Amino acid sequence: MKRWHCLWGLWLALCWLLPAALAAAEPAYGPLFTFSKQGRTHYLYGTMHVGRPGSDAPDWGLKQAMAQSEALVLELDVDAPDAPAEVLALARRGAAKQWRQLDTDSRRLLLAQLRRIDVERAQAQSLAPAMWLMQLALNDYQRLGQLTQEGSEAMLRQMARRERRPVLALETTDEQGRMLFEMPAPALREWVRQTADWEDKPEAERYYRELIAAWERGDLEALQAMVALPGYPRLSAWTQREMLDRRNLTMARRIDELTSSRRLLVAVGALHLAGSQGLVKLLGQRGYLVRPAPRAP
Repeated sequence: MKRWHCLWGLWLALCWLLPAALAAAEPAYGPLFTFSKQGRTHYLYGTMHVGRPGSDAPDWGLKQAMAQSEALVLELDVDAPDAPAEVLALARRGAAKQWRQLDTDSRRLLLAQLRRIDVERAQAQSLAPAMWLMQLALNDYQRLGQLTQEGSEAMLRQMARRERRPVLALETTDEQGRMLFEMPAPALREWVRQTADWEDKPEAERYYRELIAAWERGDLEALQAMVALPGYPRLSAWTQREMLDRRNLTMARRIDELTSSRRLLVAVGALHLAGSQGLVKLLGQRGYLVRPAPRAP
């Protein structure tokens, strides 16, 4: 599973057109923490933006987290009425600039990959390359039976509707779009190269499954270690700085602001929780007592 998958699968919520296969229902896991300050306890959940069909049954811990919270907070509320149209508009607006950022080799690599999914040059150039790279990433997930409509966020939104909890967002579509569709040329070219290099590697499926298993165990240390394994596509310096570290600082500040008025269940991509600049550490630095949440009574 490329690191980009964990960070940007949510962006393709508008592409929930993949077929679902039958599977036995299993409880959803993933890292879950409580964070408390001034007598008020909140929950922090590290999500996976895709999941297996039938794997969207919340476990006891998540049910408790939702029951004891007054609002669900996500990275982005993809159920907002204008969200899909805004994403497409941003991808179209950024298309010409991003295609110009690709050098000859990276443009050739991306077009070759898109032809394999029946996307020809004219169609490809109508959207920003970053949008197509996310689609290619989700195609890899699909081959493993991992679909966006079965991801953690979809399950949590359903729970929030049942419990009549409001859904809040830490970021706007425009904020995410500016970062994604205005990334510097070296970072975009590296993304293209890594996607092409990783394509059809025999060890890819094993790596994907190990990363998914680490998330299901809630093992943040394993997740953090796997994104730095030698021989696999790694987070670039720009990705680590812009897509994780800086966003985490903003997320921590906005979470802190929201906690003043209500109890929260905050759910963001699992990599946002991990590492020295992850939300677990940042919330601790803001005076919260952060602990693993119980997953069973």
